[in-house]
Amino acid sequence: MPNYSIFQNDPNNLRMLIYGRDATNTSHVVATDTAGNLTTIILGGTITSVLGTTITAGTLTSAGTVTDILNGTITSVLGATITAGTLSSAGTVTDILNGTITSVLGATITAGTLTSAGTVTDILNGTITSVLGATITAGTLSSITSISQKSFVEQPDIGITTADALTPLPAVTTSVLGVYSFFVHNSGANPVNTQIEISADGTNYYVDTTGDNPLAAGSVDVLVPARFLKYTRVSYQSASTGLPSTINVILNAQGT
Repeated sequence: MPNYSIFQNDPNNLRMLIYGRDATNTSHVVATDTAGNLTTIILGGTITSVLGTTITAGTLTSAGTVTDILNGTITSVLGATITAGTLSSAGTVTDILNGTITSVLGATITAGTLTSAGTVTDILNGTITSVLGATITAGTLSSITSISQKSFVEQPDIGITTADALTPLPAVTTSVLGVYSFFVHNSGANPVNTQIEISADGTNYYVDTTGDNPLAAGSVDVLVPARFLKYTRVSYQSASTGLPSTINVILNAQGT
């Protein structure tokens, strides 16, 4: 027929746009990036491998159940930074890394919120091998079961002048200490007497043990209480009337 072509001379005219419909049945053009890749969010799918990806922001509102993210091992996370984002609910996390993070060096978590994790059955199968230079800048640790390394406490009282009257040093609250001893050095020219006193109320004291009395000038002694109460103190006096001396008393203790 005149003026009607059976074949299209320009193939570009045969191209079409892909549309999708929203909840209101309205059609929208499906967008792509500059390379022609679809930018539409994938819903209900599976990502099997994410390598070298950076997540700079966003929200994971519900993960349902996460059984195994990396099939067992992250061998090295060096200098990683999670800058923002919110994990609202993870449902049940049964095993994130199948037991091991080999090395997390210099990692920093600067912000973010874990609102509810549901049940965390086993995050690392019990062991973090090495966390070096890690920084947690905010948050709350509501419960600690135990800390294996014991703390060390030292409290010195130096250059104390003795007198004829028995005089106590300030009491130490020993209720939080596991072991504790008092090192006494008579740095003066005359002998001294010392004793340990304990108390439950901080007012009424009981003589628990006495030192190596009299402690000669230039000598040292270690006073160790035999009984346990909330408060413990060292009392001292000149061993001879009118002959004062000088002592140094140093508490060494470890936490429980």
